[in-house]
Amino acid sequence: MELRQLRAFAAVATEGHFGRAAAKLNLTQPGLTLRIQALERELGTQLLERSAREVQLTAAGLVLLPHARSLIRIEDRALRELKEQADGLGRRLRISYVAYGAVAFPTEVVAQFRRRHPSVQVDTTVGNSAANTEHLLNGSVDAAFIYPGYVGGAGIPDKVAVRLLRRDTVLVALSSKHPLAQLDVIPLKALRREPLIMFPTSPGPSATVSFVRMLVRHIDAEPNIVAYEPPDQALEAVAHSSSLIVFANGSRAASAPVPGIAYRPTSPALLLDFGIAYCRDNESPVLADLLRLTDEMAAGEPGEVPEGSEVLVVDEAPANIAQGPPERP
Repeated sequence: MELRQLRAFAAVATEGHFGRAAAKLNLTQPGLTLRIQALERELGTQLLERSAREVQLTAAGLVLLPHARSLIRIEDRALRELKEQADGLGRRLRISYVAYGAVAFPTEVVAQFRRRHPSVQVDTTVGNSAANTEHLLNGSVDAAFIYPGYVGGAGIPDKVAVRLLRRDTVLVALSSKHPLAQLDVIPLKALRREPLIMFPTSPGPSATVSFVRMLVRHIDAEPNIVAYEPPDQALEAVAHSSSLIVFANGSRAASAPVPGIAYRPTSPALLLDFGIAYCRDNESPVLADLLRLTDEMAAGEPGEVPEGSEVLVVDEAPANIAQGPPERP
């Protein structure tokens, strides 16, 4: 098998159309067809079924596709790292912070890493937990800080490992004039009829659905969700209302307080696992250095879940949690 043949096959499988796949690869449609036919001859089996309207994978095609994509990612990474080496960027680490979440600890980790490894070029970006996981899979970052319970979809992919570092507290954010703001701790049952704002796409639909299910379990009713807004806009709406309520991560509340908003813990306490994610097959020694540092700085964390607390997870998400960083090659 040739990688150019696998790229052609994967492109058609992804696009579901020969014309679009050919355009994506800058090939003519006959040239794309020839590559796939050569691959099918070599494998001795049909991979695609083509009709007037669509292209579908055969059973053999379904088996080959994940392997093809994996080999393509390996080649892409090798080519990228060779280019970086030629450009003088061989000692490079790309990290993504998590949006709308923990700020202090990740920035402390990155600052300490830069002090210990001044010769390494550290590039940073930011994204929500679901986007950060995608960035890891497509090779655009080496490590990403995420909330595993907020990844959504089918949860953490098998190719991604997560090192748990801390637990964040989920707080109720409400106007300081709201009657419930007079409480030190707000029982979840007290939110039964309160107008709530939820997040629409970040941290992800599956995470939002799981959060709502958790609320239903505690308040014995469907929550009164009146709007879906991104985190910053939700907090602004709460700041200008005496009745609206939204949930916010404790670390976010501590690092970016909003005038007029009070933050209160709940009963039971709601917790979010927080960690650093990386691809299992990334053998970069620089990544291994970073993971050892996070392990060192998070020593003893996150510990046991306190009694009367609940860790939020996406219902269908598997727990691909690593017990430590990979060995340095």
